[in-house]
Amino acid sequence: MPRPWSVYKSMLVLVVSLTVSASLWAEPVGYSVNSRGNFAENNLVNALWQIDLATGAETYIGWTSYLDLEALAMDEEGKLWGADDATNTLVRVSAVTGLAVPAPGTTQFNMGLSQQPLDFGMAFDCEGDLWVVSDIKQSLYRANLETGKLTLVGSEGSLGAPITDIAVRGQKAYGIGVGLDANGNALAPNLYRVDLDEASAELIGPLGSDASPYNNAGLDFDEDGLLWAITDRRAVGGQDLPSQILRIDLDTGQATRIADTIVGLESLAIAAPVACDEPEGNGPLPEPALVPVFSLPGVLLMLALIALLAWWQLKPRRS
Repeated sequence: MPRPWSVYKSMLVLVVSLTVSASLWAEPVGYSVNSRGNFAENNLVNALWQIDLATGAETYIGWTSYLDLEALAMDEEGKLWGADDATNTLVRVSAVTGLAVPAPGTTQFNMGLSQQPLDFGMAFDCEGDLWVVSDIKQSLYRANLETGKLTLVGSEGSLGAPITDIAVRGQKAYGIGVGLDANGNALAPNLYRVDLDEASAELIGPLGSDASPYNNAGLDFDEDGLLWAITDRRAVGGQDLPSQILRIDLDTGQATRIADTIVGLESLAIAAPVACDEPEGNGPLPEPALVPVFSLPGVLLMLALIALLAWWQLKPRRS
């Protein structure tokens, strides 16, 4: 006997509901280097990690071979680049092995800067330019990918804030400030809007109480245009505290705590440049659309559902 339409209607509603739920489960993953850390094994510090931004779960990729690689950015081809503060070297980082090497065709110390700690952060824009900040110098640079050399944009100190990392969405750039000064006092735990042409920064707002005291931080957008940060909380208050994963509101700077993860992360690369078709100007950014990207649990759930539907169709019917 044929099944009534109400049964098939209920099954259709279930499929749609589970499909939407599976898409909502999916959160992006990011790459980060723990340029500081509390692991006893040397190859687990200054290593590349893949971080599940929803849960903080970490996957070890490999040792970078550098001692202070503290900035990461992903180019339009999905390749990782980094900046080592110990040698002032622009590097390429393997997302497969974690190994970092000087930018192609260059050698160590390729940035052309004096050998002093500068504390880098960086991001690619939609034109393929790589922008680098130094929170110590409060300055903005543009990197030459062929030589590794950094060129100062504007004047030294023109950012006017200790911005420790930047992220670009379309035609707009944002920066996150250093959380604590050398004495452990609050310094600039804020979100900034950065003008890449003028090398200036404008305060958007403080991160707020969800952002626990931190040292430096990594910042990047995901493919949907949402802004994420990882804050390094090593040696905060004399303790090696877990790094914190935050999602940040672009209009207010307010941060929402999402999860904790391993100690010592202060860089973040999630996606290639995003929203490159957005118009220029200072108007409000449109809300990113929900793009159904299935996580592994979502895929397994859908397979189980398909198997259940097949069994329901094929099981013997009583006359």
